[in-house]
Amino acid sequence: MHSLEEELRELRSAGALDEGTTARALALERRTVFSIFEELRAALYAAVALVVTGVGILVKEHLDRIGPLTLIFALALAAGACYIPAIRAHSRRSARSPGADYLLLLGALIVSADLGYAESQFHWLAENWSRHLLLLSALHAFTAYALDSQLVLSVALATFAGWFGIERGPGSITAWEFATPALGLRALLCAGVILAWRAIDQRTNAARFREVFEHFAANLAFWGVLGWCSDAHLRFIGVPALLILAAVAIRTALHSGTESFAVYGVGYTALGLSLVIAQITGLTLLGATLVLGIVLTAAAALRHLHDLLKDARP
Repeated sequence: MHSLEEELRELRSAGALDEGTTARALALERRTVFSIFEELRAALYAAVALVVTGVGILVKEHLDRIGPLTLIFALALAAGACYIPAIRAHSRRSARSPGADYLLLLGALIVSADLGYAESQFHWLAENWSRHLLLLSALHAFTAYALDSQLVLSVALATFAGWFGIERGPGSITAWEFATPALGLRALLCAGVILAWRAIDQRTNAARFREVFEHFAANLAFWGVLGWCSDAHLRFIGVPALLILAAVAIRTALHSGTESFAVYGVGYTALGLSLVIAQITGLTLLGATLVLGIVLTAAAALRHLHDLLKDARP
């Protein structure tokens, strides 16, 4: 591999770079320093997931001794404490650390658990119990915009999708229960509402959250048509819809340079076609061979798209 150390030293000798910049550039070139930002984010996300799981276990094991009111109050205090670093950084107009950002996410998740538990205990909304999801979505959206948090906005969108799936009819937006015309259409409608929200955000908020909206809407729409593909009576609608969505996602990837959309387009298409083939052929050698062919073709397509996007980068 060609080293740029000589060129960096020449730039330093010519006065184009100062001593500190040259030292940092040489360290990067020699790979004696490197970024662990992505690894840190993954570790923080895992920590948040573990804490939320621990809270759930604590509630389950000690509910009788703690009592509902005490538990609701304690969770509210814990959530408030998680919000403090983000609020403090915002009031000082300083950048938040990754730790504070994920602590804010933890606070939002605790608020969701707290309000959900309170509704299950006291039934404030009676038969309209699912409306608490809409209230939570509004609260998290307000927090996301007030504190400029993409993580909390993702919680708001997930909560909104949950309300949309429950409020508009029976069923769930989990597993394969999208495999009905109503639920599959509801997923696409929810994705459409999120894209409309994105358009409003782009006009009024300088598109700060554009990627969050786009990725969430894309995944939601793909899961909706995957559910159709998994049903024998709906796959004649699901497969064309899946191919159309895949074409849009890949076109978006090529236009924006965002490789994730290429992964969505190819990956979800491979999964949907594999589901259809598995249903038609059953667990036979022919079916397994066709699925293997789809997987290999998808891998080759992803490799080709990766190379195209890599060459297109400046």
